[in-house]
Amino acid sequence: MRITPNFAETAVKFAARIQGRIAGARPALARTVVAGFATGVVMAGMAVSAPDAFAYEACETPQFGAAAVAVDERAETAEKAQTNGMRRATDLAFRRVLMRLLRSEEAATAFIEANSPDRFVDFFHIASENTIAGRYIATLDYCFSAPSLRVAFRDAGLLWAELQSPRILVLPVWLAPDGARAWQPDNAWLAGWREAVSDADGLVDFTLLEPTILNERSLRAADLAVADPQVLRRAATVADADQIMLVTARLDYRGSQLILAVDGQLFTASADQLTVLGKMVDTPVNENLEIQLDLARKTILTELESGWHAANTIRSGQTQEITVVVPVASLSQWVERLEAFDSLAVIDSYLIRSLNVRGGVVTLRLVGDAAAFENGLAARRLRLRQREDGTNV
Repeated sequence: MRITPNFAETAVKFAARIQGRIAGARPALARTVVAGFATGVVMAGMAVSAPDAFAYEACETPQFGAAAVAVDERAETAEKAQTNGMRRATDLAFRRVLMRLLRSEEAATAFIEANSPDRFVDFFHIASENTIAGRYIATLDYCFSAPSLRVAFRDAGLLWAELQSPRILVLPVWLAPDGARAWQPDNAWLAGWREAVSDADGLVDFTLLEPTILNERSLRAADLAVADPQVLRRAATVADADQIMLVTARLDYRGSQLILAVDGQLFTASADQLTVLGKMVDTPVNENLEIQLDLARKTILTELESGWHAANTIRSGQTQEITVVVPVASLSQWVERLEAFDSLAVIDSYLIRSLNVRGGVVTLRLVGDAAAFENGLAARRLRLRQREDGTNV
């Protein structure tokens, strides 16, 4: 279901317009959802949610979407509360998406001041709503138009990133004089990471393993604490992750002084170390250990997320060209390669210079670094390599 909002009208008029717009195309789905929308206005106190059987259309580019945007708006009438609530939900969703793509509070605020979010809304979905006297409570999901936002970013001269990272398994470990912990729910370091991953809303795709007895026995905390390669590979397989971030907090004594050391080690799924993040060495523990742990956690997350964003930044004002050989085994594979090029925002345009049964030669115009191009290819299970004669394949 695709609902394109017009917030200049009241919620009731909007519902009527939408019902007329989509009733012909998908009548059963339209009646179910729009009827629920209208009923929320007319019948005070009636809670409405779309049943699972009527799944809404997913955002094709999830990095341009915002899910589970919650609002609780009060006004003189239920109708006004609903209109104001939906406006607030749109504003909240728009800022979330801009912060993810621009990663700059200043840039996001300036863009919002210059642009109405309405022009960028592709569609939204009302997951649940409850309208009572003078109050509107709802949860909505939004999808913004990627092409429209890209054009607006370019026109504004902004730098942005939109490529989602490979899936990264976060493995937090707490190492203290009494032993290693990795699965205990009441440990501040471990619980903090579970909350951080749950709240993460950037371009980095984090995942966690559930603290089950099976995981605790097969992925022992003591083995994780020493980054045992076999255990790390097993964890990556279980989580279906492309990379692993092992985040360890070590508590020890130096004389009578309690000392904290923290680091985040990033590994491939094969347990090859890539880098170390947010390393904090032998810091004296103050009165509030949890604040220090929270700061260390934020430092690691910021380094990783900022690094990914910077490596995949699209710079519309800076272009470079690269000519590549694209070998294929069939016509359908050639089409797939062109579709991959079309899907990468870092590729501004391309020119097919030659084509035969074995493939083609294509010149790509990039609006980002070579690393951004290679990361984009990797996300589509492709890679760039250089032959001995210097040609790119």
